[in-house]
Amino acid sequence: MDWDDPLRHLAPISGHPAKKSTVLSSELSAISDQELASLKVNVKLDRFGLASARHNRAACILGSFFQFLEDDGRKVLAAEILAWIDTEDNLFELANHLVAAILLPFKASGGKAPPPISRPSIFANEGDEIEQAVAFIEPSSRRDQARLKRQCLRREGYQCIYTGCFDHRSVTNEEATLPQKAKCGSTECAHIIPFALGNFNEKDSLETENKALIWWSLYRYFPGLQGKIDAASTNQLSNAVTLFSEAHKTFGGFRLTFYPQEGVPHSYETTLMVPQSYIESKSGSSIIQLEQHDASIPMPDPDYFKVHHIISQILEVSGLGCEIDELLEAAENLDPYGSSNLGLMLSQKMLIHTWV
Repeated sequence: MDWDDPLRHLAPISGHPAKKSTVLSSELSAISDQELASLKVNVKLDRFGLASARHNRAACILGSFFQFLEDDGRKVLAAEILAWIDTEDNLFELANHLVAAILLPFKASGGKAPPPISRPSIFANEGDEIEQAVAFIEPSSRRDQARLKRQCLRREGYQCIYTGCFDHRSVTNEEATLPQKAKCGSTECAHIIPFALGNFNEKDSLETENKALIWWSLYRYFPGLQGKIDAASTNQLSNAVTLFSEAHKTFGGFRLTFYPQEGVPHSYETTLMVPQSYIESKSGSSIIQLEQHDASIPMPDPDYFKVHHIISQILEVSGLGCEIDELLEAAENLDPYGSSNLGLMLSQKMLIHTWV
């Protein structure tokens, strides 16, 4: 492993109650939106949450997922909640699993990937020559990152998709011409579904099992991802975009989102959840249009942006985003070298223990 995977110190991810209880989620997948609304899942969760602070916390987590998931995932969750509403341990376990298998891994790994090969270029074709020259000495993940970044830059016209900021290195190397009054700066290749979700040490059985559980849960509640992306394909072009460094940090922290506009290809409504942020959109409004400057390079998949947006909303509304940030900061302060057990800290500070 040639980089510090932010998820490699996770403790075993808490199990899902479906392993010990049959839920007829397949039957609910065929119900209509009106029927889903008539199930009154939120009403039942509200009643469940009145029992104690622990019940309220579980209800808040489950309610946040139910509020923001798309219909296909919401119907599965509805089936589970209704099947287990009178079996509180199962609901506690379900809430714990959603935090440990989805929210924590996304939040901990957002914006993190191996740094690409970075060397100054003098000649226009030097980038390709460097890529070939270092093939025998650089780890493959770093070579992949360098290649991915260069392709995204070409597709995006050497600009950040959100701010319109031009990539400084590309301007310096005369790959891009800086228009009058345009800004340039440092850009990065940003993964929409975090790179770390697909990067794992196959010799580490715990890490392998954790990543398998993460993907099982993603497919269960975001079935639109199945067949498009998996642990081996997070580094695909449809899952990567060019972002100004500060915008990448904000996006990776799930405080900048892109939600696809229905009926308008590559048009997105952006949400910036950072008070008084100086990061401004290139359009001057919340709606931006992505442009394809190289037709041979696939555009970002809107379904990936949807997943990122949904998880951002859940983190924000549930308050778990701030809690996980504090947890990650505490882990970093405790051990700046990254050996802290995030899973143990999570269970001690965040999860809903059934024995309380």
